[in-house]
Amino acid sequence: MRQKFKDIYYYFKNLPKYDAMIEQSNQRFKDGLIPNERIKISNDLFRNLKLSKTILKYTFGEPIEEVKKEFANVINYANENWVGLWTLKLSASKILNQYILSGYDEMLWMLSLGYLLDIPEDDFKKLVYLVDADGVKDILFEFIISAKLKDRKPISEESYRERFDIPRIFKKLREAIIDPDNSKAEKLVKEFIRVEWYRNHKGQGWYDCHKSAHDVYYGYWSFETAAVVKILGLNDSEFKDWQYYPKDLV
Repeated sequence: MRQKFKDIYYYFKNLPKYDAMIEQSNQRFKDGLIPNERIKISNDLFRNLKLSKTILKYTFGEPIEEVKKEFANVINYANENWVGLWTLKLSASKILNQYILSGYDEMLWMLSLGYLLDIPEDDFKKLVYLVDADGVKDILFEFIISAKLKDRKPISEESYRERFDIPRIFKKLREAIIDPDNSKAEKLVKEFIRVEWYRNHKGQGWYDCHKSAHDVYYGYWSFETAAVVKILGLNDSEFKDWQYYPKDLV
């Protein structure tokens, strides 16, 4: 196992539950039992199940190739319903080109996993299309995207018009990717992963979910930290064994 919040019996008990829920959802789609007005949200739940299952497999020690195979399914379902789902709606007439935190995390995880798992470029471009279609311009997204797509044009500014929590939550990681001094970048990344990443996500649905009686835990991983370390070629010796750092993806 790669994380020790639950024992191996939890994994063997819950992986079949994901498979059953996914199969049930798939069958409902095939049988035409989902009303048109619920197709978008059903696709969202289906994608989330697939991503949670992918991370659960990583958490409990499945081989990287198996995780990569599972992740390929996530991308296909993201393309079905992502655009417009997670952008910030302040009112009926005011939509910001930025994601709410849960959507931001999910896209950041997908981009990071896409880079770390070295998925085919065509599949990675499907994720990038979703970001571009939502008009979201974010330096962490772009840092990971441009590491995979070398011809990606740099953004001149981010798309935030009103500041919410995202820049604060990822402050040290954002500072690390623009610091030309690797030793300073390593220090910033260490502080981010060891002190800030989990704490700054208090209030998210997955925070402390290993304490829930409903078996919703699938793993706590800062995949974006691993992506930044790998792209910059940083020395992770001072934090590589930290519980939220997916070291074997670097």
